[in-house]
Amino acid sequence: MRENQEKIIMLPQWREQLEQRATQAMQDNHFREAYDYFHQLTENGVHSHEVMTGKLICMMELNMQMEAEELCEQLIAKKDHYYPSYIHIYATLLFQLSKYEEVMFLIDDALKEEIPDHIRSQLQHVYQLSEELQHQEDEKSFTEVTAQLEQAIDSNNSRQQWYMIKRLIGMGIYKRISIYQELLTRSDIHPVVKTALLEYFQKAEIKTPIHIEKFNLTADLMLKLEEPIIPASFFSGVTYYLDDVLQEDPTKYQMIQFILERFAYVYTPFLPQKEDYQLLAEALLHYVSKSFQLPDEASQSHEAVMKQHYLDMITLSDKLYTSILDI
Repeated sequence: MRENQEKIIMLPQWREQLEQRATQAMQDNHFREAYDYFHQLTENGVHSHEVMTGKLICMMELNMQMEAEELCEQLIAKKDHYYPSYIHIYATLLFQLSKYEEVMFLIDDALKEEIPDHIRSQLQHVYQLSEELQHQEDEKSFTEVTAQLEQAIDSNNSRQQWYMIKRLIGMGIYKRISIYQELLTRSDIHPVVKTALLEYFQKAEIKTPIHIEKFNLTADLMLKLEEPIIPASFFSGVTYYLDDVLQEDPTKYQMIQFILERFAYVYTPFLPQKEDYQLLAEALLHYVSKSFQLPDEASQSHEAVMKQHYLDMITLSDKLYTSILDI
């Protein structure tokens, strides 16, 4: 304990000497030397604003990005008098690393706090630049991803198609809508890919009906952003008939939910009607019990009333889902 106390007590003369050497080394652009002096100071309990700022600047100049980000986050978390200054340094660091989305998120959050006007205007300027550069990056990425998507379509690579559509959703750029709509009617496009396309069109907030063909069925959908692609009522409707499984065997119930989610993702929007929810629930119970070799006391008594095609649909959906996502 005494050793730790001695470690954090520096003689004023020694501290002043190290601070002067660190400042001079920075002025001479000897950032490694300056960093070593600042590190000695912080290791011995000196955490003044000047020392921490100097250390951060040296880290940035020495490409110690990860360490600098970690230190910035620690200093910002304190929310002390120097919070605005550390926010500005961190925003500058992230901007230099081309992490424009993180810059905007950081500044958005920071501007809710009390920030001096001169720093506020600087942060707003950095935000504007980040927004413009992020838009440019997104446009470039969009072009690259759409090219990869077209290549995946030409080569019939369904997994790559799904991945590229998900990337487009993540970017939030919605173009070439009419071209992608045609994919929903093509028989060579995987059902899972078509579901991803529905998610894309939903985010794009298309105001006209979307025509889709799956499993020799057709529909015209009006997608709404506030309504999920797979209705929550479908899941609750089916699992309603599995409440006894939830109570008696939670593990089996979780497996059934897992398979049901895959089933729905593959078949949506052509899901079973409400009157068949109980039959689907029984088929799921039988499928999970058989697949995972779990006890299925009810399977024999219910098997006669199950519709075989639901078991076939579940088997097919599992196969189709794993052929794309492999999980």
